[in-house]
Amino acid sequence: MSGGYYDGPDLTSTAAEALAAAGRPGPVEPDDLAALDEFHALGRPATLALADLARIGAGERVLDIGAGIGGPSRVLAHHYGAQVTAVDPTERFRALNRFLCERSGMGDRVEIVAGDTGGLPFEDESFDVAWTQNVWQNIEDKAGAAEEIHRVLRPGGRFAMFEIVRGPGGDLHYPVPWADGPEGSFVPDAGEFRALLADAGFTETVWRDVAEVQAAIQQAAQSSPHMSPGLPGVGIDLLMPDYEVRMAGIGRNVQERRIEIVQAVLSR
Repeated sequence: MSGGYYDGPDLTSTAAEALAAAGRPGPVEPDDLAALDEFHALGRPATLALADLARIGAGERVLDIGAGIGGPSRVLAHHYGAQVTAVDPTERFRALNRFLCERSGMGDRVEIVAGDTGGLPFEDESFDVAWTQNVWQNIEDKAGAAEEIHRVLRPGGRFAMFEIVRGPGGDLHYPVPWADGPEGSFVPDAGEFRALLADAGFTETVWRDVAEVQAAIQQAAQSSPHMSPGLPGVGIDLLMPDYEVRMAGIGRNVQERRIEIVQAVLSR
């Protein structure tokens, strides 16, 4: 992985200082963190739209792959009753995830584990649901990742994902949140992506293109009971260097259709 926030100083003290400044020096509600910990495109509404599409249920074992600082993990645990394992290769993301879980009372519902799709550290058929959000642009060996995800899902399990794919507009502009340049960016072609998932043994249940995704996310933002703006002053901009420049890169790539978003659920 490359890009400004994968390598760098500890993030926990930054988050702790922001929470204290917002009047929360001690325990917080999970929804207080909504503007900070949804470390992916389109924030909390995208997580809620995917959770509803995947029909996440109470007691299900969910593997959040590339979980980062754990926002979706806490949403799935707190609002949907899932038992979540959050796996990520970046130590400082895991440290902040652990801190936020402890502060929000989610420590017993979210397990935090070091690992990546190069070899997920779990037994075969361990999970009911595998989950990714804005992860695949960081994965070079996509066929191997798909096989690993398939391996750890139980028969009949679901793979839920909200991801970006290449659009018809040409090569990406940089920097973007996940990379400073093309050498660290592996945004998939949609057709090739679907084919390698099928080759790994997955069957598509639903695949939403950009217009359908936008509609679902707008509906979640307007009507989900789990929406929250989070605490004022406690946002993701605190954790991402060059935040405005990187987000401008995303905006330009979307506007010029160099990247598009998809949302899907596949079965094992």
